[in-house]
Amino acid sequence: MHTEISRIDLPKDYVLKNGVAKEIFVTRKVNPGQDFSYSDKTNYTFPEKSIIRTKYYKDSEIESMKEFSVDSLYRVLKNTTRLKHKALGWRTSKYETVYKEKTKDLKILNQDGSLNYTMRIILNENNNPVEIRTLDINDQLIGLSTADYNYENNSFVYKVFKEDGTIVLNKTESFKKDFEIKRNEFGDLIEFYWPTSKSNVKYVVEYKYDDRGNWTKMKKTQIDGKQKKVTEIINRKIKYLKN
Repeated sequence: MHTEISRIDLPKDYVLKNGVAKEIFVTRKVNPGQDFSYSDKTNYTFPEKSIIRTKYYKDSEIESMKEFSVDSLYRVLKNTTRLKHKALGWRTSKYETVYKEKTKDLKILNQDGSLNYTMRIILNENNNPVEIRTLDINDQLIGLSTADYNYENNSFVYKVFKEDGTIVLNKTESFKKDFEIKRNEFGDLIEFYWPTSKSNVKYVVEYKYDDRGNWTKMKKTQIDGKQKKVTEIINRKIKYLKN
């Protein structure tokens, strides 16, 4: 639930506004210069218009490989991920996503492609998730979590239910409906609050763009009063297909 509530509309690494990419190289530094810091690298290739392949490296070691397909809105439809586990070696996971007007079905698949279970996310009129239903292969409810929003008080009540309807968690948490502050002339989000934070810590994002209007650098800074801290720097090198 919190993952769905906290989604921030920052540009996706593999999406271009203009032109067609042959390959994209992305390097990311998280919390640069601080005690908890790391770097990663992702290589994107595009064997077909709607299919994307990635190799993900953390601290120069490959950790995962993915192949996923997207729709015209760049939403992920199918995803196969191979993740390198320290003890178990390479493990594969698969899922599909079906989008409707106010629902999103995340279908978790077995290795043979058959359905394991479904997580159905139901959205309200503000496109905020209000229910996540876990369904078995027969579409029977086996788990439920809900979010009830109080937009005036910047909060939501989060509940988790067992299969028998027993409430195992009932907690009030923070949520800012109007967490977006400002976008730039390219339509990219440049100032925002974290949606589930009760503080007024602000995030500012700076971009550099190439001559086609696609971003090549993104720097995110956390501002807490007079304190500023760079939390992420992303550089993107784009190899374009020739016209």
